[in-house]
Amino acid sequence: MKNWITLLFALAFTSLLAAKPNQPVPKAKLLQLTGDFEKASLSKDVRILWLYGPEDHRGGEHDYIRVKELFVPLLNKIPRVSVDEAYQFPTQAQFDKADLLIQFLHQPAITDKQFASYQKFVDDGGGVVSIHESCIIRPIDRAHKLAGCIGCSWKGNKDSRWSKFSRKEPLFLNTKHPVFAGLPKSMRFNDESYWNMIQRDKVEVIGAVGTPANTEDQSFEEVLSSKGARGQAFWTYTSGKGRVFGTTTGHFTYTYHDPMYRLLLIRGIAWALEEKPEAFMPIVFDGITDEKGMVGTKDTMMNYRNRKK
Repeated sequence: MKNWITLLFALAFTSLLAAKPNQPVPKAKLLQLTGDFEKASLSKDVRILWLYGPEDHRGGEHDYIRVKELFVPLLNKIPRVSVDEAYQFPTQAQFDKADLLIQFLHQPAITDKQFASYQKFVDDGGGVVSIHESCIIRPIDRAHKLAGCIGCSWKGNKDSRWSKFSRKEPLFLNTKHPVFAGLPKSMRFNDESYWNMIQRDKVEVIGAVGTPANTEDQSFEEVLSSKGARGQAFWTYTSGKGRVFGTTTGHFTYTYHDPMYRLLLIRGIAWALEEKPEAFMPIVFDGITDEKGMVGTKDTMMNYRNRKK
């Protein structure tokens, strides 16, 4: 019993240590990564469907509704973008209209008929951005069906792994992939990721949480194969005509107020839509830039009561 108490205390202490946002970043530094986007525009009208569900953690973690309420208005500000919302699972009419599904939720029970609709949406050319716990569903036969739609899915508590990570453990990016081309080889966050999950053949892992021993002198492939590295932090996947960008990061709400994290998500959104990312770049700065030109937040955002809808 004493050992269990010690373990639980250690896990709780680790969680509290991890709940710390990055310091805000100068806007001028970010502009070096975003490039000039003032005159950028999308090549077509884009219809996005944001899928969310009831919040199931303490405040500041897995705030599905809170993050939806943050990002839907940001996306709606982008010219030629319209956003609809779906609770727990889209209707067929919503699938039929959408170009891109962004999902951030605890997956409900999904029927075979619903999975068939989801798979058809992707195979027919629909894009998907899957965030954090959206890749988890049980039991294992459901997980394999979800992996068919998004590329990776939780294999089960005995096989798959999860853990917080801190700024001491860099997030390494495959900058040879179009999603992350031109970005730094690594970034640092205080968040959480999953790994050792089901992975379909057409998945390409493009982000991995390294160890303090990993350096930018190593190639992404060397980091990914090194001892202690956690793959599947970010991935891409294709099925039929559809493109999927997935991440197991995004546990804390403050992460969505981090301009560097927003930049990663925007890159993934654009890739899934087969669009250039510049038109989405205002989101990197929107609502988180102060009068001194610093971008981000110092708020841990843990003082929040979860909602069901």
